[in-house]
Amino acid sequence: MLQLNAGAPWRPARTDTLTLPTPLAGPFDAAPAAEQALLFGAAQTAMLFDGIAGFLFVVKDRSGRYVSFNASLLQRLGLHGDEQRLRGRTAVELWPGDLSNRYRLQDEWVIERQVPLLYQLDPILLPGGKPGWCVTHKYPLCSEQGRLLGILCLSRDVPGLAREREDEALMQAVDRMSKCSAERLLISELADLAGLSQARFASRVRRIYGVSPMEFIQRNRVRAACAMLLHGDEPLLQVALACGFYDQAQFSRQFRRIVGMVPSAYRQLGAGAAVSPWRWDGGLP
Repeated sequence: MLQLNAGAPWRPARTDTLTLPTPLAGPFDAAPAAEQALLFGAAQTAMLFDGIAGFLFVVKDRSGRYVSFNASLLQRLGLHGDEQRLRGRTAVELWPGDLSNRYRLQDEWVIERQVPLLYQLDPILLPGGKPGWCVTHKYPLCSEQGRLLGILCLSRDVPGLAREREDEALMQAVDRMSKCSAERLLISELADLAGLSQARFASRVRRIYGVSPMEFIQRNRVRAACAMLLHGDEPLLQVALACGFYDQAQFSRQFRRIVGMVPSAYRQLGAGAAVSPWRWDGGLP
């Protein structure tokens, strides 16, 4: 499983250590060499996913134009071997309207906040053009100086889960769990938002993510807390309340259960070290 940093944009240790492939013809030529190095260095990772079924990997520049991608994108859009028709184009130009609008809004969310957007439930075209579902991570790519240069997108197909007419409501419920986990969320209200009974809603979430809705919410809260612990100096109680926990005691219990250590130890571990603010235990895809 790919480990993604959940609390800060990805930055290389040194941009000059990245290999700069032959620049693409078109709008990317105008970008400074260091920026191209970062984008194309990240894009080289796409080759690692070419042989893995069910994964879509895309790197975009900060304007949303496709810089690089694995072969899965070509298969989904029916453009086998025709990479030049995709490079430099945007999601709005490539995907059907309902899909492209959602992808565009996600990109804007990442660009505005410059933090990752993880575990999104998205409609997708499967290889061959059939409608399906995927779980998506979107990750800001930033220079050492903190300047946003692009977005890295990784999606994993959810096999055997058919798209249904009412699934727009399910996406809204999952969005609320992932983007608004600090709020007071009731499973009954989320099920109503999804247009499902509580039992069926829980079954769908478990089918997609492997955990119950409440566990999914708690892990999102802990993920947000990890970022605050490593990138701020707020007191633990303030971190707990900001991330949706009732008090520091509940925060510490849930954090230790999921991460394997108490919040204060996690903060000390990350102090002055180049570690990811999210150490996942493998529970989510």
